Amino acid sequence: MAEEAEEKKLPASDKKLRDARRKGQVPQSRDLVSGFTLFAALAYLYFAWPMLVEHVSELVRIVTAPNSTFAEVSLQAIRHWFSTLMLITLPLVAIVAVLTVVFGMLGTFGPVFSFEPLKPQFDHINPAKGLQKILSLRNVIEFTKGLAKVVLLASLFVFILAAWLQPLFDAPGCGASCLEPVVQAMLTPFGIAAALAFVAIGLIDVPIQRWLFLRDMRMTTTEYKREHKDLEGDPLIRHEQQRQRREAVMQPARLGVVNAVIVFVSGDRSVALRYIKGETPVPTIVGKGQDRTAREMVAQARQAGIPVVEDPVLAETLFARTNVGAYIGQEVFSPVVRHLVRMGLT
Repeated sequence: MAEEAEEKKLPASDKKLRDARRKGQVPQSRDLVSGFTLFAALAYLYFAWPMLVEHVSELVRIVTAPNSTFAEVSLQAIRHWFSTLMLITLPLVAIVAVLTVVFGMLGTFGPVFSFEPLKPQFDHINPAKGLQKILSLRNVIEFTKGLAKVVLLASLFVFILAAWLQPLFDAPGCGASCLEPVVQAMLTPFGIAAALAFVAIGLIDVPIQRWLFLRDMRMTTTEYKREHKDLEGDPLIRHEQQRQRREAVMQPARLGVVNAVIVFVSGDRSVALRYIKGETPVPTIVGKGQDRTAREMVAQARQAGIPVVEDPVLAETLFARTNVGAYIGQEVFSPVVRHLVRMGLT
């Protein structure tokens, strides 16, 4: 209850935005998608218009055919009307469905698949929260946007109808041949204007929806601290782990061949390394020698069962560039690790 009363004043973290996307919560403008989809549907109807007129004319010929019984005409007319309806509507529905999905994915910067919005939300039946949602800024904006669409589309319809009112009254006197082009000429600008209105409102709506989404995703200080704790772990445990790592680094290395796990040899030079997982962050030089000292190191290693490896290039590099008690350099890390893995020392 205390967290619900706390003000959300921190911007949403990347994790919260990713989690929201997995739940299907993304900013999107349905008006923009509707506008582009309407354009595609109008383009299809424009090219399919001659076919539609032809089928409707054929239906009229069937109904007005002489020397046919009512039963024959009715059955034939129903079949023709059904086939015409399927021929026109099925491609239209397919185009609208596909483009709605495509433009929807473009609007959300990729596909969003989630069944979370379909789950029942018991908060929706809470009267108090329901009243808050009704009076929320998002609903006020949606209401204003819907009202603007109604006024705009109604104004367009009245304007276009007023311009074409006289031709519509004159068309019946001209005959059926005049009626079809007049209707098409009137509906085309209205459809284009409606699609443009949706696109224009959608372009304005995109940044508004983005702003509303980020506003709804804001976090309280308690929520931010909890998420940070979940990601980083408990602060007390984390500090203890850091202390243990610092102590491990500050502890003096165990020097001498007896503390080595492998010895590299090159002629009269030898280098002893120690690497224990969890103790030494990286392999450490615990001894090196030349001439007699090198021979004594090799003898001690063999007596203790420590692997002795002949690798002149690696041994010379370690001998020249690394001091006793120091970690090995980056340039020799890969060959050293290869030998450790081969010997089963990792």
